[in-house]
Amino acid sequence: MKEQKEKKKWGLILFIIFIMIGTSVSFVFFGFQPQNEVIKYNGIKFVKYADRWEAKINGRTAAFSFLPSEVEGVLAFDDFAKMLQSKFEIDSTYDLNNTYAQSIAQAQYQMGLTLGAYNIYLRNGFTTNNTFNMPIITCNESTLNVPVVYFRHGNATNVHTENNCIIAEASTNADFIKVKDKLVYGILGVIK
Repeated sequence: MKEQKEKKKWGLILFIIFIMIGTSVSFVFFGFQPQNEVIKYNGIKFVKYADRWEAKINGRTAAFSFLPSEVEGVLAFDDFAKMLQSKFEIDSTYDLNNTYAQSIAQAQYQMGLTLGAYNIYLRNGFTTNNTFNMPIITCNESTLNVPVVYFRHGNATNVHTENNCIIAEASTNADFIKVKDKLVYGILGVIK
């Protein structure tokens, strides 16, 4: 009887040790963070992190604020992606006094980071003289080799062209980031 109680006690001790070791090992192999959300779009795996989606596209990691399915509703002319693909430089501009200047600057910054990973230089500027020593970039400078993307406020969120210049219009702060993602997805060939 005493021997049976001793066996139960050792069994309980071994069970507790097994649980403790198993829990420790799971933290080592699986990390302390919860599993990230994963979405597939056209065979590309997008992983959700705290403030962004990341995907491996053409062998490099690209970051986005919105999934491709979330920007499909942004109206864009048919050949916008072709006008921006296979370029070494893309110029980006906006009006200095734009109400949404902060969101546009953030969109330019994020676009520049992502495109830089693909060896595409994004030159940012303003449409007029400025005290920031930024270049003056207008739609008049847009060429086939160096297209200009002009971010501006509009009543609707869309991408269209005016005289060979790509106009990225939005009506809210978040929509400027959405338009930026639409452009980058087009450049990388994720969406058309």
